[in-house]
Amino acid sequence: MSLQILILGGGTGGVAAANILGKTLGKEHEIILVDKNEKHLFLAGLPLLIVGARQPSQITRSLTGLKKKNVRFLQAAVTAFVPEKKTVETERGPLRYDYAIIALGAERRPETIPGQAERAFNPYNLTEALLLQKKLADFSRGQITLFITNLPFTGTIAPYEIIFLLDAFFRRKKKRNEVQLNFVTPEPLPLGTINPLVGKKVQKMMTERGINLYTQANVLSLDRKENSLILDGDVQIAGGLFIGIPSHWGPAPFRKSLLAGKNGWLQAHPLTLATELEHVYAVGDAVGITSPLEGAWLPKTGFFAHYQAEVAARNIALLISGKKPAFRFQGGAKGAAMLTGLNKGQFVSLNAYAAPARLKLSGETRFAYLAKALFEKYWLTSWF
Repeated sequence: MSLQILILGGGTGGVAAANILGKTLGKEHEIILVDKNEKHLFLAGLPLLIVGARQPSQITRSLTGLKKKNVRFLQAAVTAFVPEKKTVETERGPLRYDYAIIALGAERRPETIPGQAERAFNPYNLTEALLLQKKLADFSRGQITLFITNLPFTGTIAPYEIIFLLDAFFRRKKKRNEVQLNFVTPEPLPLGTINPLVGKKVQKMMTERGINLYTQANVLSLDRKENSLILDGDVQIAGGLFIGIPSHWGPAPFRKSLLAGKNGWLQAHPLTLATELEHVYAVGDAVGITSPLEGAWLPKTGFFAHYQAEVAARNIALLISGKKPAFRFQGGAKGAAMLTGLNKGQFVSLNAYAAPARLKLSGETRFAYLAKALFEKYWLTSWF
């Protein structure tokens, strides 16, 4: 009997799951990937796009290309989840499922901070990232403030890549002395939620580059009249250009479902990514998982979304073949790289499920930069 497997979301997790299921199940069963957008956006490429080192065509791919992977793509927004009928409602009609993987990612809501949507660029939005790219091309003097509104957020290392790339960008233009860079985060140390030693290392890198750092900051508003970022404790950062990492929420169609937990993030088993509903899995940025000892949010990264999706997809394939699920997400990632300049970066290794959780950063090398560029090319070539 032919089964129908739904994959909701065409981001990293959705594409990874589609590839695995298409390869392992072939054409015997119907695999449908649903996303409101026709193109997949490689989010990890946006920091480079902002400084003019990438263009949209280099970091996007059509999801229709998944047809050759034995996956049917349906462009439609998911509007509701009806588990009692094993159905997902979309703007193009209902879809039934025998198995489902929820990989819709996180919703970004800049309007939750007064003034942010109107006065700050959202670097995770392709249209706004392009506008920011154009703005920076003519920017030669003044302040640039990058701020994180709250935790957790997609692309854990992306804000740090952006600020380091901005530093390198203006140094290359010989304008760095004319541009003041500010970085605002609610974290006690930059990237220091899991490992304070890493946080101190990143803090030192910022100090050496002349980047002003504000930690444990609670962003209240972006004042239109004063053109200032307002933080609690009567702190104001005045003027210039603002780049804001918006508030992140769980996906709307599921926020009021029995799968939703704290702040609307979906609940799934930390090892199998199975939800409490039979044959329904949730992966990637849509899921809210915390580390076992510290209770900190598991970083929302492309690597984790990819690994989680592979676990869910391979276990579904085993179940369909009559076997027991055998794959487990280990909570770790090695080989990821954080860009720290236009030709250098640092390798990142993380084991969020260790007790205590472990996070390490290598020294800055050109090889780390090249490794990230090679992975980008591999992903956008081999998975579509």
